[in-house]
Amino acid sequence: MNRLSRLKPALLACTAGLSLMAANPVIAGEVDSTRLLELMVAKGLVTREEADGLIAEASTRPAPLPPVPAGGVVNGVQTIPYVPLVVREQLKAELRAELGTQAQAQGWSAPGQTPEWTQRITLSGDVRVRAEGLFMDKANSDIFEDFGAINAGGGQNINDKTPGYIAPPYLNTLEDRQRARVRARLGINVRIDDWISAEVRIATGNDSSPVSTNQTLGGNGEFGKYALWLDRAAIHMTPVENVDLSLGRFANPFWTSDLLFDDDLNFDGVAVSARHGFGENLNLFGTVGAFPIFNTSLNYGTRNAAVGQGRSFKSQDKYMGAVQFGVDYRPMDRVQVKAAAGYFYFDGVEGEVSSPCYWYEQTCDTDATRPAFQQFGNTLFPIRSVIADPNNPVGSPEVQYFGLASAYEVLNLRAQIDYALDQRTTVRFEGDYVNNLGLDRALVAARAVNNLGPMVNATTFGPWDGGDTGWSARLSVGQLDIVQRGDWNLTVGYRYLESDAVLDALAESDFHIGGTNNRGWTVGGNYGLGRNTSAGFRWISAEEIADAPFSVDRLLIDLATRF
Repeated sequence: MNRLSRLKPALLACTAGLSLMAANPVIAGEVDSTRLLELMVAKGLVTREEADGLIAEASTRPAPLPPVPAGGVVNGVQTIPYVPLVVREQLKAELRAELGTQAQAQGWSAPGQTPEWTQRITLSGDVRVRAEGLFMDKANSDIFEDFGAINAGGGQNINDKTPGYIAPPYLNTLEDRQRARVRARLGINVRIDDWISAEVRIATGNDSSPVSTNQTLGGNGEFGKYALWLDRAAIHMTPVENVDLSLGRFANPFWTSDLLFDDDLNFDGVAVSARHGFGENLNLFGTVGAFPIFNTSLNYGTRNAAVGQGRSFKSQDKYMGAVQFGVDYRPMDRVQVKAAAGYFYFDGVEGEVSSPCYWYEQTCDTDATRPAFQQFGNTLFPIRSVIADPNNPVGSPEVQYFGLASAYEVLNLRAQIDYALDQRTTVRFEGDYVNNLGLDRALVAARAVNNLGPMVNATTFGPWDGGDTGWSARLSVGQLDIVQRGDWNLTVGYRYLESDAVLDALAESDFHIGGTNNRGWTVGGNYGLGRNTSAGFRWISAEEIADAPFSVDRLLIDLATRF
């Protein structure tokens, strides 16, 4: 049936109306209803009998009143134009369709519903309050220089014969400390398209540390306010099914433990991850990425330029390139096995000895090769080649920075076995192994100033006693993800991490005093107080592997909630 046939009732109604109006002399000249009917008969829209009937009916009806404007008044009577029912229904249907199309295009919302664009935004966050105690062993040595503070400041004059010599800062290794800390994070994820999304997250933090978003309460004094930091900012894309591309600053894209990377660490750069399944029980996965660790200041070294010049030093940029491949296998309903191997290459992180640099110069050409951030444990050496004051060679100051004594090319092997006791209770055993393939023992031993063996006499330490290997093992049982009241889990683990197995800047911040060159036990657990809310604790007992005695116990008590 064509469209004109479907509109036949409406056309008949309109024609009848025109026939009535034809009797009105005002509009008779404008409308020829007989001619219209003849045309409809010719097109087969009405029969001859129907047309003759309409003409006869119109001739027997009285002439209509003179036309008036819509809504007009004649002799005190309100006049409303008549529109046949079939025409009104058709108009409503067309209007409804047009408004529906416009609402969908412009994201209108129905009563009680939110606009479409808000449905593409997801908010998430968490708040954690922590009580922390650090307990130092009374047998600890007190000789550990705070190289992190030295490198972050103006360096250290290592010539103690200089007039006005000031001793270096030292780490607290003897006095216990207690503190309350808070962590708050708020993230927003926006789905831009079916395969594109954007992520932004802000977080608290004492400073720009990459491995902690904790803020010490009272740290700013007298209830001072705390800063918020940009924790993540990234664009995520899925150009092909099961292939993910991330650019910007985003969560760790690799499957690793805190032996290598702290749980709070985020990555700057680009990463591509892919996965592929073979049946229902076997999946392969992999990730490759490139990440800038440090970018040289545009004006690096310009303060050392001679008068009338503006030269600067060459860049000392640092990068990490990484690749990881793994397998996820479920041999039976209750058992899941996951394993992966990764290689993490750090370019430019090893310290470099400078060109000859006069004692009075503020910057030497390799100062930027020192760590921009460090925790504790990596082997260090002085990187400035200082030319002493020829007029006072004995008392000439030698201000030094300290760089990493080793290169870092880390091999990481990781495995995990889950056994489901029931639908929600799991026993998990996981193990990690790391080895720094880039460590040159002879080179490091020749220039190291820390991680040395026991003293051979009153003034001389023994040879370098660091290492390049680390491993950890951990057993967990319970509901590994606390989501509701009554959920629980318990964990016990041991780790052994030599001085230069990984970068201390990126390793876990809670074990020992953070970083590497430590070994010891961790015991902990969590209990669900309500939806996504838990109370938990960790007891960490750790000691140093190389160098003088340094043992630290830490107690962490947490109350955390998330949304």
